[in-house]
Amino acid sequence: MLDFADVSVIDNHCHPIEPEKAVMDPEMLAREFFHGMGDIPDPGIKKAKLWGATQELRYHFLHMGVVHTMVCQLSKVLGCPAELEAVTSERNRRTAESFAAYARLLYDDAGIVGTVLDTGLHKDDPILELIPGKVMRLFQMEPLLRKLLEQSGSYQELLRGYQETLDRAVRDDGCIGVKSHLAEQVGFGVKPVSEAEAEAIFPAAKTGDSEAFKKLYVSIFTATLLQCQDLGVPVHLHSGFTGGLWNGSISNADPFLLVHLLRQPEFLQTRIVLLHGGYPWIQHAAAVAHALPHVWVDMGWMTPWISLRIVECYRDVIAMAPLSKLMIGSGGHGTPEIAWLAAKTAKIALAKALGDAVKLDLMASKQAEKAGRMILHDNAVRMYGLGK
Repeated sequence: MLDFADVSVIDNHCHPIEPEKAVMDPEMLAREFFHGMGDIPDPGIKKAKLWGATQELRYHFLHMGVVHTMVCQLSKVLGCPAELEAVTSERNRRTAESFAAYARLLYDDAGIVGTVLDTGLHKDDPILELIPGKVMRLFQMEPLLRKLLEQSGSYQELLRGYQETLDRAVRDDGCIGVKSHLAEQVGFGVKPVSEAEAEAIFPAAKTGDSEAFKKLYVSIFTATLLQCQDLGVPVHLHSGFTGGLWNGSISNADPFLLVHLLRQPEFLQTRIVLLHGGYPWIQHAAAVAHALPHVWVDMGWMTPWISLRIVECYRDVIAMAPLSKLMIGSGGHGTPEIAWLAAKTAKIALAKALGDAVKLDLMASKQAEKAGRMILHDNAVRMYGLGK
């Protein structure tokens, strides 16, 4: 029987822990796992998932499958009944003493030794110290692009400022990759935009024309793909539907739509990481990683959000994608429970999916053990050069 409980984990996609969430009531702890819309719109809040919630919606927060999994697993670590109120009370007792120590308890329990962080925080921001282990940051594309669009007088000035900043972020500040929301901003089914066309539509983009901005975005994105070849870092793409909402069709986030762009010869040396496994287009993400030499799959958000079907999800991915191209992530944010639960559920899923392959004589036991370690840890070490 396979058991990955003691295997180290690198969380390939996470967000900062927020100090203000050290103490939470049971409902708010459950709501940390909710990615849908609130049903009391607030004009002052852009993100619909942060809107207020009626009593009816709040009732449903408590009954999400992932919340049941969190309560089940957390009760074992904290030594209390498997009830949301009980685990929240014990959690808060510990976080009141030290939020950092509580985070270390969970990360040690799950074996998380490194985290790839999607954040705009400075590398020396004390908030980052709440995350145990090695912290590696991604360079965020969108905030800089919008800032430079306001400041620049031409496309060439914007491009130069963007590339110089990205170069410093990687070479001087240690960023290990670039994060892009191409699916939400434009859609995956895009065609390259030339610099000449970007220069021509720059004035319209600067005045807020949405279609012009999309073309500008694509031009900067493809320039980023090429620059990342020189810098030796991957590009992380949000893919699939994770419950968040954006303008445009949700189907724009299907990984299959990327093939036309990514198969262009000039981009084949740029490593691409499809975040969230393209959920619910899991098989599409796996197929793209199989077909294109430079595409990897991160299984964050599936772990832990799809906890009650996590084994089947993992089977879909490992069925076609090279096992050397898969990494574990969480999409965690706010509280350490999300990253911790992602690592725990990933280990459960891998033990079952790979273990069944061994029972069916589809893999040898040593092959399955190695594959599990690769997915949980070693593939990320290789991707980011952590063994050097």
